This record gives sequence, structure tokens and C-alpha cells, in this order.
Amino acid sequence: MKLEQVAGNTYYINFPSLIGVYVFPDGGCLLIDSGASSAFAQKAKKVLDDEGLRVEAIFNTHAHADHSGGNRFWQEAYGCDIYATPFEAAFMENALLGPFCLYTASPVDMLRNKFLMPEPSQVTHRIRPGDLIIKETGFKVLDLAGHAMEQAGLVTPDGVLFSGDAIITEHNLDKFPFVYMADLEKHMTTLQYLKENIYPYTVVGHGGILEQVEQTLSKNEEIIKHILAVIEKFILSPRSREEIVAHVIKEMALPDNRNQYILISGTISAYLAYLCNNKKARIFTEENNLKWVLAKR
Repeated sequence: MKLEQVAGNTYYINFPSLIGVYVFPDGGCLLIDSGASSAFAQKAKKVLDDEGLRVEAIFNTHAHADHSGGNRFWQEAYGCDIYATPFEAAFMENALLGPFCLYTASPVDMLRNKFLMPEPSQVTHRIRPGDLIIKETGFKVLDLAGHAMEQAGLVTPDGVLFSGDAIITEHNLDKFPFVYMADLEKHMTTLQYLKENIYPYTVVGHGGILEQVEQTLSKNEEIIKHILAVIEKFILSPRSREEIVAHVIKEMALPDNRNQYILISGTISAYLAYLCNNKKARIFTEENNLKWVLAKR
């Protein structure tokens, strides 16, 4: 495991959920996301120690455990600052919010796990899209909401965009043709922005440097359109959310376990909200069930 250079002072450590690294002239560094757990963070620390680097700050693209799971380790090791958007910060400081929102109540114990609930950390700087100065160095924060409610990308002075989970690689989509999200409308806006604003380098959270950005974005859009089509066809007749989730899992041959079901169900809710909010479907109660049906055209 080593530092992989992207350009200039911008690097990454290629874990399954990678850690971006921007090196300052004095040997301090900024991490972009912190690793999936303290175990990955410990491995990353050895890499940085070997290079004589010390962590002074973390920029979290979003609060999901595979991107913020190492926060606690780094903060205890270095007392470093953490930068995140306000909504995502709330989830990092109150880790129970993740499974709470997915379950819609105090969650069953099996959902209180490291995949859904990272160790809490203290966000020291709540940030918004726009210019961001860290150690007298200018960065740019992008609004990449959708996969997470206030997901943010970071552009380093070397023109490297760390896009979090706004873009999923074609390789990963071929293995698992589904995109988790919280807000479909915002996610589609994010994809359109990224198509219109191609940065010199794009580093995705799972996969490293993206070579074919436009092609990959088109693949992401195709997956979304396919999922929408599967749902729209199924709700020609009124269906409950549980029926819709079960149908999508079966139709797309998705994993059928408890963690995945909860995540897929949350995503399907985002699709149903998009359809209803855009007058393409309607929601109503029938025989003591909440149901969705495609709107008449």
C-alpha cells in the first residue's frame, strides 16, 4: 500500500473506499474521506508515517460509514479538524441517525453495525459549496447532493475532483447494477453538472482515477433510467412499497440480505418520491395499505 499521485500535491491511498491526500508544503496533509473503519485508517497512517506526513484535517464528502469510518481514529491520533456540510455533519456526530433514518425508528440491533453506523466524530467546520481555505491553500467545494443529502465534492489546487459517490465506475455497475441514493432529483442534477463541468482529473470514492468521465456518467444515467422503468411498469397497478422493493430486487437480481434490503428500500423510496413530486405517480391509502400507482397521462 502506498501513496498514488494524481497530480502535483494530490494523492490517494487505494483502499476499496479510498482516502484522498493533499500534501501541504510543511509536511501536513488534508485527507479527503477517512477510510471505512479504524482498521483501514491504521493502515493508511503507516503509509503517511513512512512519507513523514501528519494529518491536520479531514474533508468528508459525506457521512456514510465507508467514507467517515476512520474519522474517530484520525481525530484521536492527531486532534485534526474535520470539514463537512451541516446535514452530513449531523450524521457523523450522531451516528445512530443513519440506521434510525433507514429504519424510521430506533433501529433493531442488527442494523447498529459498522457498515451503517461509524464511530462518531466531532465536525469542527461546517461548510457550504464554494471556495474553501485550509492552511492558506484554496480549494473548491462542489454541491454533489443526491447519493447523500448534502454530499460534497472537493477540487484541489491541482484540478483534481474528489467526487465521493456521485459517480460509480462502470466496472462496479457491471458487478452491481444499482445506485444507492437519498434524493433522485438532486442526484440527476449532480450528474448533469458533472457532464457539463469536466475537471482535469476525477477521483471516485470506489475505483480511483476515472479515465472515461463522460462515458461513465452516461452509464450511471442508464442505470437510473432502467430502475425507473422497472418501477413504472410495476406500478401500472397499485403497489405497496414492500411489493415494489421485492419486485426490484427480483427483477434486477440484487442481493437479498437484511443490510442490503434496508439500503435498497431507502433508495426505492427516493425513486417513488421523485415520481410523485414530478406528478408521474400518486400515493394513496387502500385497504389499510400505503400504495403507489403510475399517474394517468
